[in-house]
Amino acid sequence: MRIVALIIAHLLGTFAGYCQTQLLKNYDFDKGGYYILGVYSEADRNGLRDSIGEFYTDSIPILNQFKQEWTFDQPSPRYACGYHYTVYICKDGLPIEHFFINLNCNVIVSGKSCFYFDAHKLRVFKGKLKRPIRKNDKFESIKEARTKRSEILTQPKLITTFTPNWMKFEGEFSFTYSCPAGSNDCLSQDDSLLQQLALEIQSAYPEEIFELQSAGGSSTELFVNVRCNKTLADKFKLYPLSWNKWEAYPLYLTSYWVPM
Repeated sequence: MRIVALIIAHLLGTFAGYCQTQLLKNYDFDKGGYYILGVYSEADRNGLRDSIGEFYTDSIPILNQFKQEWTFDQPSPRYACGYHYTVYICKDGLPIEHFFINLNCNVIVSGKSCFYFDAHKLRVFKGKLKRPIRKNDKFESIKEARTKRSEILTQPKLITTFTPNWMKFEGEFSFTYSCPAGSNDCLSQDDSLLQQLALEIQSAYPEEIFELQSAGGSSTELFVNVRCNKTLADKFKLYPLSWNKWEAYPLYLTSYWVPM
């Protein structure tokens, strides 16, 4: 019986090992240059978040401790209760990957995976993390905004900044596509319909750059957002425009910095 029990224990241990997910396993923190940055997201109050605040670290031992601690094997449902933190993995001034954490619902969301998150996995770092400086810049022109962001990326004290839509496009508009009579549910086919519509727009306006994004719909209609420059919005005649005729992107940029 003792031998059988040992075999079962070994098999269970092996199975548990296979089921574990180490969120940060792909990062070689020993090479340096990485940051972990935790910034507030919208959620109800939580004492641990209030005491830790927004945080960052570039300490290699602490980064490796995060890698070890943030290993999960218990799936969790994706809660619709907001998140206390968005946690970014950053390198060269840009976010590489991010996670969402809710400390009251005990969940961490990574891509399409959700795991039970024991608050101890963050509490263990209390007193080991530093507070970043947050800067919010507003610009008068898109040229100024793009130039300033390029300059920010060269600064040695930068932890991270983001890539706003205005780096590529000036704004967006929306249109409604009506599916042919007798077709299947329009919304369920949004991926293939977006590809079809992109080819159609490219053919009609070959000099324009754009990206399409589904904005919902129904069994008979698909609502489409078009990220583009205003020149495309001004000349677009293929389909009726919907709620958003044209909206220029607000020229804001958030960045996080090591204190001077």
